[in-house]
Amino acid sequence: MTLVVDRFTSVDALDRVRSRWNDLYESDPTASIFLSWEWMIASVSIERNPWMVLGARDGDSYVAFLPLRFGRFPSRGPAITRELSLGLSPRVDFAGMLGLEELDAGVLPALGREIERLEWDQLIFKNCADARIARLANDFVSGGYRLSIAEPTPCPYVQLPSSWEEYLATRGRSTRRTIRARIGKLKSLPGYRLHLACLEEAESAIDGLLRLRALRWKDGSGESQSVSRELLKRCYLSGRFQIFAMYHGDTLMAAQGFFTDRRRRAILGYMIAYDPDYARYSPGMMLACASIRCAIREGYERFSLSLGAQSYKVSLATNIEYLTNTIISRRNTRVAVADAGRRAGSCAKRIARRLLVRSGS
Repeated sequence: MTLVVDRFTSVDALDRVRSRWNDLYESDPTASIFLSWEWMIASVSIERNPWMVLGARDGDSYVAFLPLRFGRFPSRGPAITRELSLGLSPRVDFAGMLGLEELDAGVLPALGREIERLEWDQLIFKNCADARIARLANDFVSGGYRLSIAEPTPCPYVQLPSSWEEYLATRGRSTRRTIRARIGKLKSLPGYRLHLACLEEAESAIDGLLRLRALRWKDGSGESQSVSRELLKRCYLSGRFQIFAMYHGDTLMAAQGFFTDRRRRAILGYMIAYDPDYARYSPGMMLACASIRCAIREGYERFSLSLGAQSYKVSLATNIEYLTNTIISRRNTRVAVADAGRRAGSCAKRIARRLLVRSGS
């Protein structure tokens, strides 16, 4: 096999390999929705930072694609380190690569050599569920780089049975009782309803989800909201993304976005938020339950609750997958200064928390 690694840095260049990208996505059992053509093209169309896709080919046939984006630390002010991250957008929940199921032994080393030629101080592989990325990271260790492994990220998910009652039977008695009681409480509200937004309602549904998210997480910066809105709109129009919402009359109580992969019979929950005024009804958890029930009815086999081990996710999940987090650093002054800055920042946060606790006692 004679391998060549090409660099793609424009949408037009990528569009020329769309057919092969889709072929690899369909055949790669490890590929997540964040490696689908629809997500990828939506991301690069709005991404503000430079990005690059490495494509490894044997002759005219591509056997692997590796999406990367360039960044910096800190994000504002003078740059200390140059970062290279896996994935074309910071909004991906799962990062990885596309490739043949049985990759030739020379593919990962060839991609690694091309990465080495790029300008970066730290190579960040965050939230990876792809063993090929772990092998790629290990190749850098022998090259004199420093490898740091952080705690894995939990990702709870539900392996869906054939019926809602069958799913409930897998939950503990207390969880079953809680779910049924809260569903009954919600149904007693005048005008309570669930609604799956159609394509014509996409923009208003996205606005509602982002508004609730800003209320919940105090994340209402104009730029962040604008980028998220455009990204989700493009995904909605592609047919990959939908929003399920819970209403009390005309008042939006909660909303959940989710990606669908019908061929893999899988759903990925993405962004869930609720109105704090309805917190006593546990609308986020109950909307997740409604989404699971709908997924079972539609014949899906897996429902991912996305990142994080929040208690409501763990109570609903049948399994937990753990994603790896690895940072590969070049041994230079830039990295040493950045590491010192991060340690100082962490120390300052700990001191501030202690002072706040003392002032409140």
